[in-house]
Amino acid sequence: MADTLVPKGLDGVAVDVTAIATTDESGNLLYRGYRAIDLAARKSFEEVAHLVLLGSLPDQKQLADFRAKITGNHSLSNEIIDTMRELKQVNLMDAMRSFASIYPYASKETVPLLLEIASRFPQILSSSARISDGEEPLKPIRGTYSENLYYLLTGTENKQHSRALEKLLILYMEHEFNASTFALRVAASTLTDPVSAIVAALSTLKGPLHGGANSEVLTYLLNFKSEADAIRFAEQKLEKKEKIMGFGHRIYKTKDPRAQFVKGELKKLIGDSIAYHSATAIEEYVWNRKSLPANLDFYAALYLHTIGIKEKYYLPIFACSRVFGWGAHYIEQTANNKIIRPTSVYTGPKGLEVP
Repeated sequence: MADTLVPKGLDGVAVDVTAIATTDESGNLLYRGYRAIDLAARKSFEEVAHLVLLGSLPDQKQLADFRAKITGNHSLSNEIIDTMRELKQVNLMDAMRSFASIYPYASKETVPLLLEIASRFPQILSSSARISDGEEPLKPIRGTYSENLYYLLTGTENKQHSRALEKLLILYMEHEFNASTFALRVAASTLTDPVSAIVAALSTLKGPLHGGANSEVLTYLLNFKSEADAIRFAEQKLEKKEKIMGFGHRIYKTKDPRAQFVKGELKKLIGDSIAYHSATAIEEYVWNRKSLPANLDFYAALYLHTIGIKEKYYLPIFACSRVFGWGAHYIEQTANNKIIRPTSVYTGPKGLEVP
């Protein structure tokens, strides 16, 4: 029986091994040994999803087959659409959790089922949102995973913006034993089915301490009229000892290379704008005052806004990418499994008599 405690939140505690992702000594996030920012710059979403989920970059035949599986199953059954119309769930994370859970998937084997779940996410997200807004669902288009997701979220086709979204999706795909991934692995360790494990991850992602920071970042970045306004905002926040969303990360203590990559891509999109300079001014000020680096969410918020994606989609978009990382962890956990069941140190009363 345990009589000592590890650090709260398992901070710094290695609980298992993984071959999926890590952060190297230079602070670069690696997917199966490749730098995530290099993959985002040079590879397609499907190529990286194949790498993360199945363990290798695909050849042309493998890529075509994989792409068909994650773009050919977008359409939803009439029964699910009817249920969406009946429920009209406004919270999109609730909608994704609900409909991912009840969808009548055709696949039975683990990998095909994981691919089918992932392929349904864009349409579940888009249709839920449009129905709750009183609009008709859009039909998927022929295109890549990112092109279709962009269309389903905006109602427009735009190759440049779809590619911009694709780069961010690649950076969102995986990040070691984060909270939602660990929740999935706990569920998977019971040998529950992939759908149930992914629902556990979705439920964990919804928590404000894990997902959703980029939405709050956008709220303040769009209100500044100048760099001076931005610095004043940061100064006031720090004086009040309030958290500035988009800063700090348990893994990255100096620079988050993912954030710097998106920062560079954002500058290509909006150049010398007030919003861009306000963001960089806050980043520099917070680093100089508190040594806190901007994380991926900080620049991702403005990035998504710039390519025309509404704020309500930001967290669900994360799920549309991370579902492939979750799938990889489900496979890895169940392949060499032991149920995750830690002990605890009891601090309550003992020996009470029942009246």
